Amino acid sequence: MEGNGIRTFSILCNFWYNLIMRKIAYISIITLGIISLINLTPESLDGMLFGYVPNIVIYFMLPFISGIALVLAQDKDRSYKFFPTLLIGSFINSVAMVLITVLGVFVSEYERQDFLYGPSFDIYSLAGVFLPFLALSLFGGLIGILIRGTTLVLKK
Repeated sequence: MEGNGIRTFSILCNFWYNLIMRKIAYISIITLGIISLINLTPESLDGMLFGYVPNIVIYFMLPFISGIALVLAQDKDRSYKFFPTLLIGSFINSVAMVLITVLGVFVSEYERQDFLYGPSFDIYSLAGVFLPFLALSLFGGLIGILIRGTTLVLKK
């Protein structure tokens, strides 16, 4: 009987990983790929995309759109069931966006000065970059829940 409990736990863990983490990974990879491309452009955040849209607007819209995508990718019908995936995905996206942003700043500074200075990290400045991305992603998730709820009501 003890083997059945371990096997059941393993099946549940694999089920959770396959359903939730795969969707979070896909959304995170797409978001981080776009952020990386923006950071690698010569103008970085100061440039314009196709001459019309400032890169900074896209940079701050991506967490919002990824929050919506984190909710709409789930197949649930109750609002409280969306929050664990939304919180985990928002946290992962925000941490990765901060790391890519800091890396982009260091690369651009190195290219400009041909010398890489030691990083001056403090937790408050990184939190100042992290929290807006987290808030935008969570707000996008709430809008996604609103969209999901509206579609479920209109279907019935």
